[in-house]
Amino acid sequence: MSTDKWQRTGRSAVYQTPYMSVYEDIVRLPSGAMVDDYSVVDLPDGVLVVATDEQDRLILFEEYKYAVDDTVLTFPAGGIDDDETPEAAALRELLEETGYVATEATLLSGNYPYPSKLTHINHIVRVTGAVKQKARQLEASEAIGEVQLIPKDEIADLLKSGRFNTSYMIAALALAFPEYLSKN
Repeated sequence: MSTDKWQRTGRSAVYQTPYMSVYEDIVRLPSGAMVDDYSVVDLPDGVLVVATDEQDRLILFEEYKYAVDDTVLTFPAGGIDDDETPEAAALRELLEETGYVATEATLLSGNYPYPSKLTHINHIVRVTGAVKQKARQLEASEAIGEVQLIPKDEIADLLKSGRFNTSYMIAALALAFPEYLSKN
């Protein structure tokens, strides 16, 4: 297996907004062959907040996702501001989307959701001992349901039933709670 890198020899912006850029690159492969239309999507990095409350219950909610026209069961998540660490972004997103606060956050991992085409890194951050402190502060584009507090021993059943149907949720659960993913 070759570990030689591809060489970008040209780039054209196809589409750009503050939230995403789509590029068409011209690349030279290690073999010398040229690809003149390789698509790359650049998204800002984000966080997924694997949070539990003082009773060690998962803090989740259902959220409508327009791109797939479906509602998914998810942890709080969002973007990382320019001046934030993933941990600080996680605490902010937890407060905004659930009204829960915590004092400590631990970065578990930074994952590429689709490294063939996306530059985005999804940082999975673990927060424990969260306490409901105030009302949620949702953005206009967020279609988030009520907060659900779910015992960790229900993870395997929720996974088997298809309630966790996004790769980022399954990755987060595998990192934070591997012992709860399967039931005997």
